[in-house]
Amino acid sequence: MNELLQFAEKLIEASDGIVEWGADRCRFEALLSQDVQKGLGLSGSLVSVSEPGHGDRSGDSETLTMGYGTELLDQLIPMALNMGCAAAVAMPPATSPKKTALDVGSRLAFTNSAFREQATHKSTVDYWLWSLEVTADADERRQLQYHTCISQHQVHCSALSELIPAQAAHWEPISLKPSEVSPEVLDRLFVTACHRTLEGLEDGLSEFKATIMRHHLRDMERIGTYFLDLTEEMADEIKRRKLTGTDLAVRKEKMAQLSREKAAKISALQEKYRLRISIRPLTLLLARLPVIRCEVLVKRRKKERRISVIYNLLSKDFDPMACEACGTETYSPGFCDDSLHLLCPACLSSFTQQKACPRCRGQKPPQTVQGVFKQLSIEIRSITD
Repeated sequence: MNELLQFAEKLIEASDGIVEWGADRCRFEALLSQDVQKGLGLSGSLVSVSEPGHGDRSGDSETLTMGYGTELLDQLIPMALNMGCAAAVAMPPATSPKKTALDVGSRLAFTNSAFREQATHKSTVDYWLWSLEVTADADERRQLQYHTCISQHQVHCSALSELIPAQAAHWEPISLKPSEVSPEVLDRLFVTACHRTLEGLEDGLSEFKATIMRHHLRDMERIGTYFLDLTEEMADEIKRRKLTGTDLAVRKEKMAQLSREKAAKISALQEKYRLRISIRPLTLLLARLPVIRCEVLVKRRKKERRISVIYNLLSKDFDPMACEACGTETYSPGFCDDSLHLLCPACLSSFTQQKACPRCRGQKPPQTVQGVFKQLSIEIRSITD
């Protein structure tokens, strides 16, 4: 059963509609509420919703196709924004690779420590696929959508952002108990998703920012030329008429006033072209994936620490590890001397140069969305979470 069909079912029923599934679970008949019918622009309230390729046009009801990239999904997402619609699926267990095939050292480089693999065992890890809408506002507006996959360990797994949507339709849905996912956990995962999404904005907004910069410089030049012409006209008048006394004082006051008006307009331009970023979550998909946990003993000088390294059976790769000081993902972790905090190359370099571990000094990854904006030097104007 397609998790997108479940998404549509939940939205229809939450809007006081009625859903009746077909025997093959690839389609359902629905009696829509007036609000949903109007939102979809339909003439009738009875519809048939199906997976791509499973539509039945022989009946009296209108047939709608539900899948990634379909018009129906694009129409339902805005309706779901204020309803908290989400889905959860589980990938079926796969044949595990042999123990000898999992070579941690072939993928992860422990740069300043020795390590020894101790044990491996089958397990599952929850990966949260967030669909986020990022809006950039200046004198124009640009909206982008990002799909960001964050593991339950708050690690960004970029490859899964494409792999999960491509296969999740064939996995079984699962039900989560409220006790399994606390609001605090979701908050932390959302913060990480926002952090990684905003870090990737540079490429998505590069053309937009270049356009805004051109418009800003154009308007600055126009204002400069306008007030320069006015100022030069008054200067020429003073010189031509050889003004003195009160007349000269009046002209100089007008020139000073022009200077103040120019400064005010330039200040207004800076506000007009200030880039403002807002984030809004659209949908959320939890994918419970089978993994192999590799228990590793890390040794640094006279200290040691046990860590778990995750081998993902969907991506067929090890998940990266998150720096405990800044949150950056890395496949080349290092460790500090005192507490063996896991550090990314940048934080390890800071530790080496300053002889002090950033994490030991209290540095942590951002704990709130506001903290993410602050770390990335983005002025907080609008946050929707």
